[in-house]
Amino acid sequence: TARNFEAFGRIVDGVLKLLVQVREKRLQKRSGRRKKREIVVDTNAGVDGDDNAVDFLFLHLDTLRWNTNPKPLIKYLLDSDLSHPDLLKLRSTQYLPAENDETHVYAPSELYLKNSDLKIFPFVRFLQWPASEGMSKAKRDFLIKLGVRVDPPLASVMNFMEEECKNSDGVRDDKVYEAALQYLTKHLGPNGLFLKDFSRFRSTKFLPCIRQNLETGDVIKEMQSPAACYYNPSALIMGFSTLDPQLDTVHIATRTQCSKDPSCRVLIARLIQLVDISKAKVEHFQKNGGNDDGARQALREKLLTLFDVIFLYLATRTSDFDKRDLTALVEKAFIPCTSRGQVVFYAPSQIFFKKEALSTETTSNDDGDSLTDTLFQQIKYNAFLSLVGVKAEPSLAEIFGLMIEKPDEVLDQLGEEKYKAVLRRIASNPPFKQITKEIRSCAFLLGYLVLDEEVAIGDEVKDRGQKAQYLLGRAEDIHIVDNSFLRRQFPLVVAPMEQSLEEFYNKIGSKYVSQVVKKDFEVQGRTYQDTALTKSFANRLRERRPLLLSPTNSSRPLSSNAAKILDDQYLEVIQAEKIQAKYSFEGSSKHLKVTCCTKQKTRQKTTIYLTTNPDWFDIGSAIGALILQRCQLEDALLLSQLLESPLETLRYRGFPVDRILRPVSKPQPPPLPLQPAEIKSTARHPEASGSIAKGKSPESNPESNSTSHPGNKGEDGFEQILKQMFPSCPSDAIRGLLGPNPTKEKVREVANLLAAEMPPSGDESKKQDGTKSEANDSNPLPSQKSLEDGSINGLNDHKANIKEEKATKKKSSGLLGKMRSKFHHGVGSGGHQITHDNTQQFSQAADSNTPSSPERDASSQNSLEAMLNQAVQSSRSVDNAGVRSAETLLNHMPQGLERGSDGCEVIDAQNIQPFRGPHGNFKSKNGIKVFSGASAGPAFLSQNFNAVERFAVVIQHLATVYKLNLATVAIYYEPNGNTIAFNCNKALYFNLRFFCALHQNHVGSTCYSYWYMVFAHELAHNLVTAHNKEHGSFTESIAALYLPEFGKLLSQIP
Repeated sequence: TARNFEAFGRIVDGVLKLLVQVREKRLQKRSGRRKKREIVVDTNAGVDGDDNAVDFLFLHLDTLRWNTNPKPLIKYLLDSDLSHPDLLKLRSTQYLPAENDETHVYAPSELYLKNSDLKIFPFVRFLQWPASEGMSKAKRDFLIKLGVRVDPPLASVMNFMEEECKNSDGVRDDKVYEAALQYLTKHLGPNGLFLKDFSRFRSTKFLPCIRQNLETGDVIKEMQSPAACYYNPSALIMGFSTLDPQLDTVHIATRTQCSKDPSCRVLIARLIQLVDISKAKVEHFQKNGGNDDGARQALREKLLTLFDVIFLYLATRTSDFDKRDLTALVEKAFIPCTSRGQVVFYAPSQIFFKKEALSTETTSNDDGDSLTDTLFQQIKYNAFLSLVGVKAEPSLAEIFGLMIEKPDEVLDQLGEEKYKAVLRRIASNPPFKQITKEIRSCAFLLGYLVLDEEVAIGDEVKDRGQKAQYLLGRAEDIHIVDNSFLRRQFPLVVAPMEQSLEEFYNKIGSKYVSQVVKKDFEVQGRTYQDTALTKSFANRLRERRPLLLSPTNSSRPLSSNAAKILDDQYLEVIQAEKIQAKYSFEGSSKHLKVTCCTKQKTRQKTTIYLTTNPDWFDIGSAIGALILQRCQLEDALLLSQLLESPLETLRYRGFPVDRILRPVSKPQPPPLPLQPAEIKSTARHPEASGSIAKGKSPESNPESNSTSHPGNKGEDGFEQILKQMFPSCPSDAIRGLLGPNPTKEKVREVANLLAAEMPPSGDESKKQDGTKSEANDSNPLPSQKSLEDGSINGLNDHKANIKEEKATKKKSSGLLGKMRSKFHHGVGSGGHQITHDNTQQFSQAADSNTPSSPERDASSQNSLEAMLNQAVQSSRSVDNAGVRSAETLLNHMPQGLERGSDGCEVIDAQNIQPFRGPHGNFKSKNGIKVFSGASAGPAFLSQNFNAVERFAVVIQHLATVYKLNLATVAIYYEPNGNTIAFNCNKALYFNLRFFCALHQNHVGSTCYSYWYMVFAHELAHNLVTAHNKEHGSFTESIAALYLPEFGKLLSQIP
């Protein structure tokens, strides 16, 4: 019964008190002096009783009912000698009371020592201990030894927090949860209790987080694991969960191993996920009608705003990205833009950055920007997008690729003029290594179909009324106009009439009009042989045959058997009553009347047919078709002039008639200098002065005592040839015009120039005689005004023509007059190299005391300007590999220009190499090549490329003034030496160092004037290598020649 149970409890309490008293007495006897034997016997009897009481206590530990104070029991057990089995039984037996629980007893491992921090955990049961009595350290340690807990295990704490997270906000006690989180983070610190085992719980969702709904913009509260959330609030932009900012986020994130930001791979994966979701929304909207403009605009603005913010956030992380992380985005269309009112996603290669409007931008750059604006989508600059591959402007290859892919769309967007400008860029620098089948078959070339050939205005017919319709076509469908007459006969789609475009079209596969229009001739009526007309023409052809076959008279290559075709043995001339020409093209044909044609009579025999009053142009066309691989209009015109014009006229126009028709004998050694009396006597006898008389071989004139140049045989050979052709011109003058290492083209230019300024060999003595006989022309030509008697006599009488030409010829006072004064003062290879003999001969040819007509002066000036312009335009492209040349010494300095004691001019060594630059194409933004000096390295150019761009604008404007292609100029940086600019192989290189030092801060008229003269100085080196008086004169002349264009440029500079 209850009463009996209470009585039993009192008995137990009494027993415990007795046991305690006995134990205390025993301890006192052990530490004191020895007692009497009877007392010891009583004590041993007490011990035996104590052992029996402990055994009784162990037998009834789990059945005894304790009061609220387990202190006596703990004290007794602490003082007892407990064996290991006793301790095991004490740890596993439920005998200790719990706080606020009078109905149950618990094993020590089920109870916790009292701790206020653990009150938040409902699973914690504290050991019942009197509040008024403290707990000694011995008792605390003994309880812990028995198994009483001090701290809860991590698993219990995490289970509690996970269960709490599952509760809704209304059920969960946030204060308790925050306290539990603080307790957890406290024990996750360095050497913390939970630190080692926490890694198992990084995927447990127990952290309070917030997340932004990217579609609605609402902020959502949720629980996330440390592995799935971050503590930087910026991650909310891309929809990541971040720690609740109301908490101590940095402390909690550090203790729970929560990352600050998502990793680069996670960011790229989330970006791709958002792009796919956005594309699905756009497709869903379009499939479900998509007619609501308001909804479409709202969707467009929402997506564009979202990705703008995302790209700005990603731009802050550019330093964290690796190229491998961005591989997935290179070909991915993830950049949204508005296209025709809808959102379209583009790949990095399909979109470009918008350029900020700068005051330093030029018109050409604006044109390039407008081209980009028109053809490609553009967005604001973003560092992340730049890292992925978005560029500032499209390359020529990308523009060309778009033209191949969508030619019609590109033409519609650009219009005809801009499309043609793009074709010019492609033609000047083709962005492909080889012409593929795709390029040949793609209809991207601009062609024109002429609709109205002529428009009649009153009684006049003018070609200004031509109208052409432009269209796109394949290369094989567009033809290059090399014969306007044939083009007018058929409705042909023709290429733009620009040389660069024509060459490009031909390279792609377009054919010339003369190649596609087939020609056939039909000789009608009776034919006649050995008539006056055929004999006269055969004599003319035989006479001019060397001139027609000269390779210098045409830029077209001759046929392999051209000489054989014009041989009398394989050629016959027949007169016909009528010749009909048939032109056919794609099934259409037209018949026209002509006056000359050729036919292949046998395999080796060719027949030329002529009609009465033949047209020399028809003759030139027929002969050109025989001897040239491809005869164009200018070739036919030239051949007709060579056949029609008198030899004197051809000689005056610069053709080396005498040298071609009568080979020059081997030059004789120069005679000894003549006395003045002998010179006067020689002037009266043309045969003695080396002039060419009829029936006699020309002899070479004495050469000047100029210093020879060993090892330069080619140059000396060219000089001797020109000296033989123009003996009255001083050798130094010829050498100065040729320059160092002259090419055949250069020799031809000098020969034409000298022929225009002074008569060739054989004419000087004739001018001095004052009279000319018909016999002086070794090949008198019949004229061609009419054919009344069947012979060619159409021009004015030959004698009258010669007299007229003689009357109009005056001694040269232009270029050669200036050259005479220069060379007379010792400019050349030595100080005084011109002998009295040469000076006397030159004065005879161009006596300054002889009056000169204004027409002659104008002609001389025109010739000078033509030569200078041709020299400027002969500039060549810059070498892409750079320049590497050693230091050079130029000997034979003119008097007064010696540099140093040795009298030599030192040309500095140059060693420059290509600099890639920020555009990656070794060029500035406007296309000028950029080089760096080997001694400087690329560091300066990398840090100061803005100065390169400013300098490139100046160079571009001045190149336009001098009508130079940008490929002929370059910018380089060399900090050593004093070279401002240099000319290498007719390409111009300008040192950025001097621009930075002089003009970088203010690019005005002073800057342009300075570099304008530098241009003129370097272009003069196209004519002369050394810095002598001749070079100075050419520099002045070039600067004066282009001064009007430079004045226009200065008027536009603020």
